[in-house]
Amino acid sequence: MELKEFIKQTIIQITEGVIEGHKHIIEHGGEGVYDEYHPVNFDVAVVSDEQAKTDIGGKISVASIFSTGAGSEKIQKNTNHSHIQFRIQIHVATKPRSGM
Repeated sequence: MELKEFIKQTIIQITEGVIEGHKHIIEHGGEGVYDEYHPVNFDVAVVSDEQAKTDIGGKISVASIFSTGAGSEKIQKNTNHSHIQFRIQIHVATKPRSGM
C-alpha cells in the first residue's frame, strides 16, 4: 500500500469510528463525543528492498547463492528501513453547525 493511501484510509477509519461511536453513546443516553480538534500521531516504518545480481567475481554482500549447472550466480539484497513521524489535527463534527 502506498503511504498516501495508508494515511487516507487511517483518517477515514478514525472519522467513521468517531461518528459511529458518537451515535452509539447518544443512543444509550450519553452526551456523545466532544466536537473539537484532536491530534493523530503517525509513526510509519517504510521498508524498501533493492536486489542486484552479479557473476561470481565481485565483492558483494551475499543473501543467497544459486547453483545453475556449470556456473554460479550471487544475489545482493539491500533492505532500507526508514521511519516517518508526523502529527496532524483532525476535527470530526459530531453536532450540526449553526446556519446549516
